[in-house]
Amino acid sequence: HRMVGDIASRLLTPQAAQRVRALLAYDRLADGSPSGRTTLGEVAYWSDEIKDYPWGKRAGSWHFDDVPVCGVPDPEHYCKGGNCASAQIARHVELLKSPRATRRQRTEALKWVVHLVGDIHQPLHAANRHDRGGNLVQVSFFGLRDNPPYGTINLHTIWDVHMVQRLISEKGGEASFVSAPIGESERRRLEDGDVATWIAESTQIARATVYSVIPGHFSCGGKIHDVLEIGDAYYAMAAPIVEAQIRKAGVRLARILNEALGE
Repeated sequence: HRMVGDIASRLLTPQAAQRVRALLAYDRLADGSPSGRTTLGEVAYWSDEIKDYPWGKRAGSWHFDDVPVCGVPDPEHYCKGGNCASAQIARHVELLKSPRATRRQRTEALKWVVHLVGDIHQPLHAANRHDRGGNLVQVSFFGLRDNPPYGTINLHTIWDVHMVQRLISEKGGEASFVSAPIGESERRRLEDGDVATWIAESTQIARATVYSVIPGHFSCGGKIHDVLEIGDAYYAMAAPIVEAQIRKAGVRLARILNEALGE
């Protein structure tokens, strides 16, 4: 999330960047105290931090669109009452643009948009195989099973955390992601589409790679009961996807914020 925010910051228009700075100058932590955070990267994790509070925990379903990888997607089922990432991105973008919203409402809307745009580019935040987006599929990641303080490692966790950490280490740090040049033609290509398009893209990645490359384990009818051994072969397939999704999310977040704040 931090890298997505930092990539987006590089691509903001001067006016959008100025308005982001103005909103974050008064940013607050979940407990209401001043955060001292002044960049999109620094506030990108706030939407997870507030899960420690009842009001933040109630927004847990906002972090994903549970699009089925098998069967026909039905937003009425996986986004009831607008309680999913796509609906909340749209709602918070409108709040961010609203002249009637308070400064605190707009600042929190900004933080939600930054976080949720990152979320929808993690394939298992946009897919479900009756396993809570991979949370019920236990794995061993290069022999590692423990994931303190969250219990054991699962398929969702390695796409959320462990493969990202390994990739950052191999690349020499987060700066390598953030500072990598993005040409104008690439930027235009990545910006294309809308939130629905980008979620469909992530769902397809989950269907075509996240699940299907697990040998002998993917089927629409059966459950995965074994602890899956995830090592070099799976990681070699997944790492370029992780890197590409972080890059896409940063470019697309910048487009959304430039449209909302740049006028």
